[in-house]
Amino acid sequence: MGAILRLAEVSVAFTGAEGIHPVLQELDLEIARGEWVSLVGRNGSGKSTLGRVLAGLLPVSRGTVERADGRVQLVFQNPDAQIVGETVWEDVCFGLENLAVPPEEMPKRVESALGLVGLLPKKDAEVTTLSGGQKQLLAVAGCLAMEAETLVFDEATSMLDPESRARLLQVAEALHRAGRTVLWITQWMDEVAHAERVVALEAGRVVFDGTPEAFFYDGGVEGASDSVGASRAEDSVLEKRTPCEVLGFAPPYVVQVARALERRGVALRTRPLLPAQLGAVVR
Repeated sequence: MGAILRLAEVSVAFTGAEGIHPVLQELDLEIARGEWVSLVGRNGSGKSTLGRVLAGLLPVSRGTVERADGRVQLVFQNPDAQIVGETVWEDVCFGLENLAVPPEEMPKRVESALGLVGLLPKKDAEVTTLSGGQKQLLAVAGCLAMEAETLVFDEATSMLDPESRARLLQVAEALHRAGRTVLWITQWMDEVAHAERVVALEAGRVVFDGTPEAFFYDGGVEGASDSVGASRAEDSVLEKRTPCEVLGFAPPYVVQVARALERRGVALRTRPLLPAQLGAVVR
């Protein structure tokens, strides 16, 4: 699999009343075609800025961004910020009209996109009647109708109820299985468990890049500050903390249970991330 997105020495800085504020600093990153990457980090780490750079919505201050063939589309945190049509059908058509898609092609593309996210039965519904989760699915449909190869979800579940969060995740997983590239920006650690790869940012730099298993189970993160403010000299156990913990996040409940079992001497065949995996690894 070749890289569909490549960043080389990318920096982004904003000028404010207090001077220049760096957000991303000399960042190198490659994302392979068809990969599912979870991007995590504390507030202000640069996650959303990176998502906008990858989607082509924000210019970089320094460095280069390469996008292979295929459109990159961003699903925002607030679904109301990205919907313009009065009805479900009209909203999906809006993006196609901006791309100057021939009118005779639109119905097929809109129906296909709405079918993939489960909103085809609501194609004539007014957008104001949709739930928050349905609005996010509508935003995804708009991206799919525009034939997006890569979908960037910028904390797209943060304003949703648990049922809607699960539904959006299911749709993203189905799209990923169909070959789409997914960049999933989140602070929900149970969502990170669905990824193939985790990239963690701290102060605009990559401080972890590896598997979810390593993120939740392995020892410390080079270059990341301790979330509780203790120095390494003051906290001898810091080296044993996982990248997830060093960055100030609590691991998913499944990981907490698995690690508690290990401390009690229970041997686990693998390191589970999802509920279905937990029962299968206990000997």
